[in-house]
Amino acid sequence: MESRLLALLRGMTATAVLVGSLCAQEGIAVTVPNLYRVSVVPDAAAPDQRGAAIKAAMGRLLIRVTGDRNAPFDPALQTMLSDAGKYLASYGLDRQGQAQVGFIATQVDQALAALQKPVWGPERPLTLIWIAVDDGAGGRALLGANDTPQLGIELAPPGMTERLVALRKELLAVADERGLPVTLPLLDLQDLNAVTFADVWGGFEDRVAAASARYRADAVLIGRVRPGVIGNEIEWLLVTGAERQALQGLGLRDGLDAAGDRFASQFATVGGGGAAAITVLNVQSSADYGRVVSYLEQQSALQSVDVDSFDNGVLNLRVTARGDAGVLGRILALGGVLKPAAGDRSAGALVFEIARNGAGP
Repeated sequence: MESRLLALLRGMTATAVLVGSLCAQEGIAVTVPNLYRVSVVPDAAAPDQRGAAIKAAMGRLLIRVTGDRNAPFDPALQTMLSDAGKYLASYGLDRQGQAQVGFIATQVDQALAALQKPVWGPERPLTLIWIAVDDGAGGRALLGANDTPQLGIELAPPGMTERLVALRKELLAVADERGLPVTLPLLDLQDLNAVTFADVWGGFEDRVAAASARYRADAVLIGRVRPGVIGNEIEWLLVTGAERQALQGLGLRDGLDAAGDRFASQFATVGGGGAAAITVLNVQSSADYGRVVSYLEQQSALQSVDVDSFDNGVLNLRVTARGDAGVLGRILALGGVLKPAAGDRSAGALVFEIARNGAGP
């Protein structure tokens, strides 16, 4: 019997899937390194190349930090663009001549909060990408993390390896632009014993899920790529939990853009800090206590963390946090340390318990 996902795919024009919580194990959020450091190519025609590069880098940064791909065109953010040097932490050129521009995270976040614009912190969901590539001339391959033409390729005509390298480069460039943590499968023997090109191309959800579990990703993006009239052509179907969203775009970047938009809407906070209460149940030892407090102190959405009480396995804390309780709850449940507790056991507080199978921060 064909899988429910395969039946869905055959009934729609979309040919790729973002499967939320597909992995058997709990996912673990990734802290994006150097989120506030941006690489741009200086404009050789600009009278002030340094100033133009800093402004261009701020535009890229606003996309990353707000989660809005149109942020550089937002009238409310034009002052931040024109005054980009005000937030500058570092500037330099690398060996390839690209400008490496670093910004002061706290100042950028405070400016966005004052403008009531979203701030998406560096703790973000990890997305595993499975892509099956058909070159239209009989060549078929899976896209992996490395240049391994001997693995994951069923038919390898001339040019397939170069095609895969170009696809990987484009995907990683879009992920970097959006600040979206992604990983590609290793396509080692363990992967290829669990899933084949036909499984990914056909959308066999169970087999892809089995192969994905080892990566402990928060989401899995499954795609089918084939040549179109101009370049590669993909249509995407975005699946998060029980929700499915068919996308109209045909470009390779559309799947990652849709994932970035979805995650930003779930995890970006708006506004300055406010007081909130957090209760953590089933804290059984001093190691549990330290793990929870350390995890909370590392969260960018929390500006302060204070312990109110700890008794009989119940840890009560007061925090100052950006965003409303719903967003804060999703952020804190993302890291695999805490999970929402069943039922409302403490009126007015966010209630969690330790996720025993999750990884530490």
